[in-house]
Amino acid sequence: MKAIGFDTCVVLRLLIGEPADQAKSALFFLEKCHATGTTVYVSDLVVVETYHALCHHYNVPFYDAAKHLADFLSSPMITPSGHALTVLHEYRGTGAGLVDRLIRLDFLDHAHKIMTFDKKFSKLSCVTRI
Repeated sequence: MKAIGFDTCVVLRLLIGEPADQAKSALFFLEKCHATGTTVYVSDLVVVETYHALCHHYNVPFYDAAKHLADFLSSPMITPSGHALTVLHEYRGTGAGLVDRLIRLDFLDHAHKIMTFDKKFSKLSCVTRI
């Protein structure tokens, strides 16, 4: 099986469409991968970086950024390599943040409890305030 991973800058070009020449190249490459059966992975870390770039550099509201990322990761041409799609579908823009929710699911792959000082984070299941 052929597989590649997309970095944050590639995902941003696909979502933002700028610079136009890079966005066009990224889309062409993605379509070529899909046509040849090459799996395109996007990691949770890339999702986090993209989310922050959308919110803080492109001024996209948090909930809208999460929605755009969920739509992107739901494409049949993209394969999320972690928990991001699950978290993005559940995220409503309130309570514990998107990154805390990803941290939680990652830890729960290895541990039964997560310790924190964060009030909002501690409201999630299996997360406890020290």
